[in-house]
Amino acid sequence: MKRNLILTPFFFLGLIVFSVVCLYPQPSHATPPENIQIQYNLRTQVLLVTITHDSMFKGSHYIKFVEIKKNGGVVSINTYNSQPSGETFSYSYKIPAIEEDTIVVTATCNMSGSKTSATLTVQ
Repeated sequence: MKRNLILTPFFFLGLIVFSVVCLYPQPSHATPPENIQIQYNLRTQVLLVTITHDSMFKGSHYIKFVEIKKNGGVVSINTYNSQPSGETFSYSYKIPAIEEDTIVVTATCNMSGSKTSATLTVQ
């Protein structure tokens, strides 16, 4: 009988450790984009999007989508299968706009998270 009483605390301790290991979220090596800067050239109608996204695993961790909204509506969704080398890189998009239009860009990582730029008012 004493043997069962001794094993019971070890069983419950093991169950608690197992639960913590299995249910506690583990850190990921994927990171969302760190920064997005946007510039618009009214004369050329070109939007320059500069994204900072550090990726340790270049082939499997990258910016998958760049979504561009103008005046609250989606005007462009760009899909990628990799990202340029370096942690900071730029994309150019031909986006027709006039003065006072507002532009917002969201970059989404293929593994974890997204980042939205500040709103840019075309001038």
